[in-house]
Amino acid sequence: MRTTLNISDSVIAETQALYDTENRSNAVEKALKDAIRYKKLQKLMSLKGKLAFDEKYLEEQRRAEVNESEHNS
Repeated sequence: MRTTLNISDSVIAETQALYDTENRSNAVEKALKDAIRYKKLQKLMSLKGKLAFDEKYLEEQRRAEVNESEHNS
C-alpha cells in the first residue's frame, strides 16, 4: 500500500543507518515492526504478576508434549 508520510530527512537517515538499508521504505517498515513488537512486549510485561497459572496443569501439558514428540521421532 502506498502511503505518504512527512518524516524529517534526519530521522529517515538515522533509521536507514540503524537498519543498514539504502531503501527508505524497508527501513521504515522494519522500524514500525520493531515498534509494534516493543509495544506488544510492554503490554505483556504489564500483566506480570497479574495472571495466575495452574502450574500442575502446565507441567502435565509439557510432559504430554515431550511424550508426543518422543513417540513421533
